[in-house]
Formats: sequence, structure tokens, C-alpha cells
Amino acid sequence: MKYSDLIQFEPIETVVQLREADSARDARRLVETFVISDRMAEVLCDVVFPQLQFSKPADNKGILVVGNYGTGKSHLMAVISAVAESEDLRALLNNQRAAAGATQIAGRFRVIRAEIGSTTMSLRDIICSVLEDGLGRLGVAYEFPATGDRHENKTAFQEMLASFQSVHPDQGLALVVDELLDYLRSRKDQELSLDLSFLRELGEVCKGTRFRFVAGVQESLFDNPRFQFVADTLRRVKDRFEQVRIARDDVAFVVAGRS
Repeated sequence: MKYSDLIQFEPIETVVQLREADSARDARRLVETFVISDRMAEVLCDVVFPQLQFSKPADNKGILVVGNYGTGKSHLMAVISAVAESEDLRALLNNQRAAAGATQIAGRFRVIRAEIGSTTMSLRDIICSVLEDGLGRLGVAYEFPATGDRHENKTAFQEMLASFQSVHPDQGLALVVDELLDYLRSRKDQELSLDLSFLRELGEVCKGTRFRFVAGVQESLFDNPRFQFVADTLRRVKDRFEQVRIARDDVAFVVAGRS
């Protein structure tokens, strides 16, 4: 007899990619294996779920999930987006408070996930391209206007959401993007200023619509010295986003829960 015949366990993944949650089977596994500390449950119930929900009028904002590599940032975003997409997964959350709080978002969204890699595209072009492709998979035909055709972007997003709701009238649309900070670090000064202005608009679109934007960053945008030359723009971005920080205690709780 071998030890493997006596002991069975789920292997711990060192790297979770956000797009894994596109698969229903993997989404279920990711929800089942995510260990939620009491502090994280409080953050989910007091910040994340209220910002994502659209049943009650609120000053909804975008969400930035802040966590270094190895802290579970991508796993957390995959779990949030999976529950938002599938009501059945809510009961699999391993924290009772989080499971109860997730009632307000569970199954209420169609979700589009993306990871930004090495590219010279503008943030607007990336987001619009990702949305057009994702909407196509959801049976929604919409093409964003070219960058030079509009002096602002919120009107185009409102038009896009009208097209979305004509097909999915009872659902919200959540765009979840990972590796945003690495991308912004690679941008030249003028490009970065435009990207941050567009990011502010994404946060503003969340108010008064059923569009929600969640992005993962390795550290806070607003404390990063690389971006201090656009401090005024950053302050305007900060006004339209809530930050969700993964603390050391959360990581320690996960390790203890899996040991």
C-alpha cells in the first residue's frame, strides 16, 4: 500500500490566472479552494459587494484589488467574478458572512475577464477591444467609435450598455482586468496621462449604470512615485475607485487554512 492510497489532498496552486474562471468547472474549483479570513469577509461585505450591486441606488465606484504577487489577488478576483456570474457558487464560499453578503450580487452579472500583457495599445483601445470581443460572445453586437470621433467616452459606454441590456435586460455587466499596474508602468508620460483619464471615466461610468469595473494591481496606484507627475489626474481617479487591499493577515490565514 502506498501513502497516496491513504492520504488525498488538493494541491495548492502557486499561480492562479484570472481567465481560469471563464471555465465553469475551474470557477467552481477556485471558489471552493479560496480561504476567506474574517477581515476579508468584512471587506467583501462592506466594500466589494455594495459597490458591485445595482439593486439599490448608490454612488457606485470602480474597484482596485491591491496585492503583491503570491497574495491571492488574481484568485480573489476570480472568486468575486465567478460568484457574480453564477448564483450556485455563492454557497461554496467558505465564510458564512461572505456567503450571506454575496446574495446581492450572486448570478446578477455577465462577466468579461482579461489579463493585460505586453502591448503598446492605449488603455482605451485595450478595454474597448476586450469588451467588443466579450460582448460578441454574449450575443451583443457593439463597436466603439474611434478614439478621435468623440471628445469623451462615457456616452459610448452608455450606448454599449443599452445594446447589452437589450439582450440581457436583468443583468449587469462586469469587466474584470488583471495586471493593470505592470501595463501602466510601461507607458510613456503623455500616454499615461491619457490612460489615467480614461481609467477615471471607467470609474465614473459605474455610477448610475449596471456596468462594473474591477482591476488588479500589485501596489496602490495612488502611492506610487512613478506616477507623481500626474498627481492631479490620480486624485480624480482615486475619487472614483475603492481600493481593496490584501493584508498579510489574509495571506497567513490562507496558509493556515490549507496546512
